[in-house]
Amino acid sequence: MKLLKLILILTALTLIFSCGNDDTENTRRSFYMGFTPWPYAATALAVTDVYSFINAEGDIVAHHFRQGIPFTASATLDFNTYDAAVKNEINDRIAKTASGKVIYLAIDSLNGARNDLADLWGSSSNMTRPAPWDMRSFDDAEVITAYVNFSIAVIEKFRTEYGTLPAYFNYATEISELMINDPVKFTKFITFAQYVYSSIKTAYPSIKLMVSIALKTPGSADMVIAKNGFAQIKDYVDVAGISTYGYAFYSHADKGNPDNLPADWLTQIKTIAPGKPYGVTETGWIAENLSIPAYSLNVTGTENYQINYMNKLLNECNSELSAEMIIWFTSHDYDTLWIDTLGSDNLSKVWKDTGLVNEAFVERSALSIWRSWMRRDR
Repeated sequence: MKLLKLILILTALTLIFSCGNDDTENTRRSFYMGFTPWPYAATALAVTDVYSFINAEGDIVAHHFRQGIPFTASATLDFNTYDAAVKNEINDRIAKTASGKVIYLAIDSLNGARNDLADLWGSSSNMTRPAPWDMRSFDDAEVITAYVNFSIAVIEKFRTEYGTLPAYFNYATEISELMINDPVKFTKFITFAQYVYSSIKTAYPSIKLMVSIALKTPGSADMVIAKNGFAQIKDYVDVAGISTYGYAFYSHADKGNPDNLPADWLTQIKTIAPGKPYGVTETGWIAENLSIPAYSLNVTGTENYQINYMNKLLNECNSELSAEMIIWFTSHDYDTLWIDTLGSDNLSKVWKDTGLVNEAFVERSALSIWRSWMRRDR
């Protein structure tokens, strides 16, 4: 009898341990997790608060430079040739990033409207490109040289000051929008992509170069354009990035509820960029109602919907894509920044209430789900 009991106990233990070892999907994550340092207000305190949060709550930090390119000062690789505003922004980001983080670096080669070459970054951001830069396009040698030199100067700054190279470099955020908005300019971009990729990859073989696709309704005309366009630059991409905000830029009904997302809302990237590794370079979900009449947007947002999206996002990225990263765009709601600095504009309102901390500095419940995944081994 004692022998029988012992056999039963050993059998049960074997089953328990074997299940635990096989169920890796429930104990591991494929991706790094992190945020951008987008502040909730244009104050030093807000910047400090946000960096404290993202340094504590993620293992990757997304440094996305949207301010333009210092075209007029980028004939050399010398970081010191750039305007003080450019240098101060880059130095400040490096100084505030906690040591040991994986760095995702993005330097926009496209303008904010995603329909042309980036604007000028000098004494201020996104200034009009002066002559002769105003007449140049993606395939001009001077543009390619300026972009490559600036990118290498920033990469080197991270290497020397932060102590490590960026793991990822995105040279064309939401390139799908240029494909859609201006096919002629995208044709010129193909030349740009070839030279940018080969130049930076030769200098830094370990950095994974990226472009990102702004996902919309699966099977739509826009996504067909994105698929065809990506096929023309696939050789110049190591990891395909994903930008997705299903509550705003998809066309299904009742968009605030993530349960209504199309079945392939995320996995359509496998059709658009087949055979590539993937990473979510920006996403989020509203936890409050969103109304923008100018965009015909009237979407119901709740904290529970944000929780549901967080669960859906993390699980599908892990099980369906084996994604390499997830960047949740803004850690905090930025009502103050939107009102006081951004002029209550329509575009930035789209993401205003997607924070995991609300405008009253109260943590939302989706943050606990984020933290539970952060505790998993990668």
